[in-house]
Amino acid sequence: MDDKPNGTANKPHPVEWAVGLASTLLVTAMIGFIFYQAITQSPLPPRLSIKRLPPMAGDSDHQVRFAVQNDANKTASAVHVQGEAKRLDGGTEISEATFDYVPAQSLATGALIFSIPVTEANLTIRASGYMDP
Repeated sequence: MDDKPNGTANKPHPVEWAVGLASTLLVTAMIGFIFYQAITQSPLPPRLSIKRLPPMAGDSDHQVRFAVQNDANKTASAVHVQGEAKRLDGGTEISEATFDYVPAQSLATGALIFSIPVTEANLTIRASGYMDP
């Protein structure tokens, strides 16, 4: 026996068909995109570069802001950045920072802090290492 009066059958509403079709297309597109990414990504290691950023208001001349750019399609973790400032007496001071991770195709920012005033001429910043996640 039918649960509906007048013998009408339980037919799906057209909105149900539209939602079901849209959901199927969305899931299929997501699976296709993930498959495409898996096939086309290169196995190259992270490509890290360092760029010094201009100081912000309130920054002292002992603080150096910088950005780490990862241009590769692979994430780098435990990125170690080292800055070396030359002193007037000929010695050097080293400051270090470690980023938990720098995702693929992204940018992370930070700062190194020195006990001496730092200028562009007496400073070298470089990424000195990373780990594969």
